[in-house]
Amino acid sequence: MDIFKVGEILFSYFIGKRNAFSEKTFEISAEILNQLRRILILVVLTLGSLALFCMGMSHLIERFLNNIDHGDALFTPSIWFILGFLAICAGVMVYATRKQNWMDIFKSGKKEEVQMQQAPQGGSGQLESVLSLLILDFVKERESKRAREQNNQSHHNE
Repeated sequence: MDIFKVGEILFSYFIGKRNAFSEKTFEISAEILNQLRRILILVVLTLGSLALFCMGMSHLIERFLNNIDHGDALFTPSIWFILGFLAICAGVMVYATRKQNWMDIFKSGKKEEVQMQQAPQGGSGQLESVLSLLILDFVKERESKRAREQNNQSHHNE
């Protein structure tokens, strides 16, 4: 595909001259973005809680050693606060790394389940059905474009 053709399609889409993409394409891309958002949230939760856990653990060790050096009470309110903070971070890490949370990302909603039941499965996965819908949408778009071009040519010939 020519780079100028792609630019023309994008330009005409952004100025609102015509709708270059069909509704199904938007639904598919919205679902993909939704799944990516869920994955990103779990990854950020995992990495953030891991970083905060490591920082809290080093701060806890430093507090313990300061208390031992100065001969103060070993468990002060600040140490209890740090221990609570570490427990929260550990809980978030356990939640974010549970297998069920990661598997729920790829479960389809009720609307998609109805579409999947209507379409013949034949053992294909969700990704394959999404790709087949995208290809089918592309083919229908090309057919409608050819029909419009034929209509335009017949009007110019008359």
